[in-house]
Amino acid sequence: MSLSNLPKLAGILTSGIDHPGHISLNIYLPYCNFNCRQCHNYKIARGVFEEVPYEQLLWELENNFVVDMAIITGGEPTLHGEKLLNLVKLIREKRKDLLVRIDSNGSKPEVIKLVSNYVNGFAIDIKAPPFEKEKYEFTIRTKFNIDAFLASVKIAAELPYTIFRTVKYPWLTEEDLEKIRDFVKAYGGGKPYYVNPFVEVVEESES
Repeated sequence: MSLSNLPKLAGILTSGIDHPGHISLNIYLPYCNFNCRQCHNYKIARGVFEEVPYEQLLWELENNFVVDMAIITGGEPTLHGEKLLNLVKLIREKRKDLLVRIDSNGSKPEVIKLVSNYVNGFAIDIKAPPFEKEKYEFTIRTKFNIDAFLASVKIAAELPYTIFRTVKYPWLTEEDLEKIRDFVKAYGGGKPYYVNPFVEVVEESES
């Protein structure tokens, strides 16, 4: 497969904490259509990264047998459309034993649908109560489309390894978190929901 048909790679990392019960090969893709406050990957999200050669990914797929899952994360992987699908197919070709999960903010249901038949699940980030547009947009610092998000959630909820998660931002109240839990109960197909601790990003630029 030509590299021109694959997304650029911004990082590769072996992790034991990103999916419960699994050791994952995390593959970071650049760029994001959100501009979230306190984003831990804000440099990658804004396109500031040192490109990782595909030879490194191929080496990991062929030699790193500690991992049992590949997680494509970012950034926002769904921005890469067909190239994202090609990356998933490449992973499937090289390591048929790996589970594949894609992390997403849920803003592009058409891409979620495109790749859904080739992956085992998604991690959908829920930034705030989805039906509270103003609070959601405060977090992501851009427009929020609840209809697109709902469509993504419904597709993701059908897959066995999907999880939903929220960072416990300081501006989210316990009532907010309860509203998110209710949302996942209503639309999440019984999939797990996790609230991750907030860790401040000191070097963040507000620009």
